[in-house]
Amino acid sequence: MVTSPARPTLMAEAERLPTPPLRTSTEIQGNVLAAFHKDYMTFRYLRFPDATRARGWLSVMLNTVSVTAEVEDFNEAFSLSRRAYGRDPDKGATWVGLSLTYQGLMEASVQPEQVEKDLYAFEALRAGADGRATIVGDDPAQWVFGSGENTVHAVVVVAADTKEDLDNKLQKIAAADNAHGMILVGQDNGETLPGELRGHEHFGFKDGVSQPGISQFHREDPRKPGYRENRLGAELIAPGEFVFGYPCEEGSNNRTGPAWMKDGSFQVVRRLHQDVASWRAAIAEAAKNFTPALDFDGLAARVVGRNPDGTPLARPSDPVAGIGSDLNGFDYRNDPRGQDTPCASHTRKTNPRHAAPTIHTRSHRMLRRGIPYGPPLAPGQPDDGQERGLLFVCYGTSLEEQFEHVQARWANAADFTPGEPGAPTGRDNVCGPGGEAQFELGENGPQGTLDMRGFLKTMGMVYAFTPSMSTLRLLAEGAPLPR
Repeated sequence: MVTSPARPTLMAEAERLPTPPLRTSTEIQGNVLAAFHKDYMTFRYLRFPDATRARGWLSVMLNTVSVTAEVEDFNEAFSLSRRAYGRDPDKGATWVGLSLTYQGLMEASVQPEQVEKDLYAFEALRAGADGRATIVGDDPAQWVFGSGENTVHAVVVVAADTKEDLDNKLQKIAAADNAHGMILVGQDNGETLPGELRGHEHFGFKDGVSQPGISQFHREDPRKPGYRENRLGAELIAPGEFVFGYPCEEGSNNRTGPAWMKDGSFQVVRRLHQDVASWRAAIAEAAKNFTPALDFDGLAARVVGRNPDGTPLARPSDPVAGIGSDLNGFDYRNDPRGQDTPCASHTRKTNPRHAAPTIHTRSHRMLRRGIPYGPPLAPGQPDDGQERGLLFVCYGTSLEEQFEHVQARWANAADFTPGEPGAPTGRDNVCGPGGEAQFELGENGPQGTLDMRGFLKTMGMVYAFTPSMSTLRLLAEGAPLPR
């Protein structure tokens, strides 16, 4: 096993630590295992004019696509510098990721009939996001990309620390697009919200708090085997849940593919419009209907499952260790009826966290890499007509058992309760379609029922595959893909 110098946060006598094998991968693209973590992120949705020009474009793009090793090198150095000096360091980088839809893979491949056979078992990818939209409760007729005339072949993600760096990279990519006749279907520009909302989404809650640890990529905590080092509550999940070609969790389905899929991952990109003014009004009105009445903040936190700063409503499962600095060290085993964290809350519906022995979560985890878009709406301000929301992104090796399962079978399902049988439940009123949700808060606390419409609207969605660097190279060369 490769070794790397010990980090300064560890004991001085620990001179060298083992480096997990996937940590140094130059095959897996960045943003899958190693998150881009940038304040500015642009998504370009493209269509190929023909196979020849698609391969020429891929040849150029190969020179700019980022890989896991370089992204994680930067992330670790950035984190260490921040801890040492108490502020963000004067460091910057620009990252690029590239994914291809099923139609894009077929168009770029020199053997499309073989790709079709290779992908036969991956029904969701072949059908595309528009073909599966009804499963997750979406309407492609409203989409600005991803269906009909707005079909997408490739998704390019560009992320940078500054707007200037982002624009410089986008200019170069646009030049490559133009040189090869690429058709720009659309572009979304994401940006971290300013000031006190930094790290939050438009409803006002800290986002991206809970992420799974990844075995063979993250170091294991020597004091708590099975969990990520220095991340309370972050269970280490088998790497095959997120990238092809590695061990999976027991019970996972459809996680194997041909050799060319190794080190690749499925990607979901979903543009979610947030109706912030209506959300605030609905929460304020619904809070009055509880007995005894709740205030706005109290009900909003229960609907989400966390306070706006990310602190969980749940009591820590380990009262000695507490919840941990990453706000993730808890589960719901000591709250079977949802009296602390309602069973209908967003965080509990989408990640039940050992709520019941019959609910298996490990094969349904996703790596989320979203970012807000649009300006914030000031508290108390009426709707200003501006577009704002979340550019949702996730990675995994099963579109059906990860994204679709969490959205359709958990969040959208009124009868799914992440608690004991008969516990109050309902639809997820954050990312779900809205509808009735029951709350029973504490032994003698407020009780009531919400019945709100959904305040998220999907404006576009793409299912894509993020290939390894070797597979991208073969596609660019017009060479057959290994089976």
